[in-house]
Amino acid sequence: MAKDFNLLNGLNKPQQQAVTMINGPVLVLAGAGSGKTKTLVHRLAYLIANAGVSPERILAVTFTNQAAKEMRQRVQDLLPGEVSRQPLLGTFHSLSARWLRQESWRVNYPMNFSIYDSDDQLSLIKEALKEQGIGLKAVSPKAVLTVISRAKSELVTPEGFKDWTEDSPFSNLVADIYPRYQKLLARDRAFDFDDLLMKMVEVWQTDPQLLKVYQERYHYLLIDEYQDVNHAQYVWTKLLASARQNLCVVGDDWQSIYSWRGADFGNILRFHEDYPKAHVIKLEQNYRSTKVIIKASNAIMAQAQMKVEKKLWTNNPLGQPLRIVALEDEVAEANFVVEEILKFTNSPKELSYEPIDDVLLPSIGHMRRYHGTGEDLKGYAVLYRTNAQSRALEEACLKVGLPYQLIGGIRFYERKEIKDVLAFLRLIINPFDGLSFRRALLATANGLGLVTVEAMLIQADNKKISPLQVCQENSIKGERGRFLREFADLINKFCQAAPKARVSEMIDLVLDKSGLGKELLEQRIDGETRYENILELKTVAEERASGIGIESLANFLAEIALWQDQDGYKNNKCGITLMTFHAAKGLEFDTVFMVGMEEGLFPHASSFADPAELDEERRLAYVGLTRARRQVYCLYVFNRRLFGSLSPSLPSRFITELPPDCVESVIASRFI
Repeated sequence: MAKDFNLLNGLNKPQQQAVTMINGPVLVLAGAGSGKTKTLVHRLAYLIANAGVSPERILAVTFTNQAAKEMRQRVQDLLPGEVSRQPLLGTFHSLSARWLRQESWRVNYPMNFSIYDSDDQLSLIKEALKEQGIGLKAVSPKAVLTVISRAKSELVTPEGFKDWTEDSPFSNLVADIYPRYQKLLARDRAFDFDDLLMKMVEVWQTDPQLLKVYQERYHYLLIDEYQDVNHAQYVWTKLLASARQNLCVVGDDWQSIYSWRGADFGNILRFHEDYPKAHVIKLEQNYRSTKVIIKASNAIMAQAQMKVEKKLWTNNPLGQPLRIVALEDEVAEANFVVEEILKFTNSPKELSYEPIDDVLLPSIGHMRRYHGTGEDLKGYAVLYRTNAQSRALEEACLKVGLPYQLIGGIRFYERKEIKDVLAFLRLIINPFDGLSFRRALLATANGLGLVTVEAMLIQADNKKISPLQVCQENSIKGERGRFLREFADLINKFCQAAPKARVSEMIDLVLDKSGLGKELLEQRIDGETRYENILELKTVAEERASGIGIESLANFLAEIALWQDQDGYKNNKCGITLMTFHAAKGLEFDTVFMVGMEEGLFPHASSFADPAELDEERRLAYVGLTRARRQVYCLYVFNRRLFGSLSPSLPSRFITELPPDCVESVIASRFI
């Protein structure tokens, strides 16, 4: 039995159904703030404590590492003390990476293959374009990668690409680059994100007996955020669940906002076609937001063309009306947000919201500075449609000393100094990693040119040996030849130390022996800050990689490669949160500022010609509204400077669709 002797306590009737309906396919349509995570956690615990299912027979799939970590901890808290084992929880990508290591010989890869992030992928695309004699000004590498990624999410191979896509000059170019890109990945013994899913599906489809082994291992599957699965993830799930069909998927078609990366919320709409005997349960009671926020959210979704009919409701208080604020430009918008937050900091939880008169409001120069610890700012979030909108907000925060965390900007793991250290670590587990070889060598080389490095990579590829072996065997005379041999010796010393060292110790060793640490500390501009970033990487390693040896290092590097923007969100970090609407999904705050609510920006102009894309923008607005527990501000400006040009603006249609009794309109156009 569970600790409280009844895992159904505190659950409403639909939640109890979702927890106790053990066998067969189950679709849980969970509205925003409806206690979805609580329901999932109780279901997992119920399977073990009440239904007698062994934890080893349960697999739970989430979309972020953060969600998997939270769910794992909450299951542990619910399970009785004598149950020491837990179900396997992870993301599609992390689980596939784990299993591909076990089955790596089936795809002719070493167990410790590299996982390339988006920055690495772009580097390979550029290399492939260069080999084809195509200049980077002639075509966007990012556009090429986007199409290849989309093809992989649809399980389209290089051989089948031309049949899958339209006949156009750009598509024909991608058709030439795609196979070369895959060859470069194979050269480096690396997978990209999409390969992890595509290869796992390929392994199962080509070996039915192996698929049966995995089906026998996991009798019960739970897939979270099912509205966000792409075709590869859909097939992945269907293959694994096909034997017993004990599949519980949880999602909300109203929160499907990732079609641009291949997600197909049609999978959740067609669930009954795939599983005719499926039970459908709707979680419609919202526990997060006020009645006003819920009414406004329902009104936004009432206009959507494609959706499952449901209606959120709540027993929470009525709450304050949404504040619709009109301002002159993006600077005034940012200043207003900062001043409004300053007005309520260190105030009681029950705040009074006084109307703002259309009068001359204080300029940023007269705004009081923030002198707190940031603890009272955790409940505030500012959401925007594009990352470019964060600049004015950051500047306004800095001027008054308002602490903030920025989610989705330059990622910590994409900083040069971090990638330099990671390159050395990746070479320890995979000496064939060409990108890491190039980065590590150039980071420490004095006078060694890129042409020499590229020539060595070509030589290694031709001889089917690692670039490090080419370094050791090089016949180059003089200083360059000696340096290359010393570099190979240095990596070999790291390889010898790694089996008996923690990851944090290996970071110290790399900093010391490579000379990276000394070089950073000698730099006058930003050197100390960049060195501190590496120390932060060491802190991450101490927290997440406590084990010793190669396996611990490989797991740490895989976790970093699969890191996502939302994994960078820390709900215990002091300060307000600045992030895009997309990055905010799954989070919640007391007060949410939705800025840039203008036609052409939100909804984005690219969605105007396509009803399906406009529906997705609408779902994105719904996600933004339902992040708030108590108060929502919707801000728009009359003139916005974005991407170098100043343009007049009109308020978003999402503002005009809000029920009149849910809003309080304000014009503060002279807030400059």
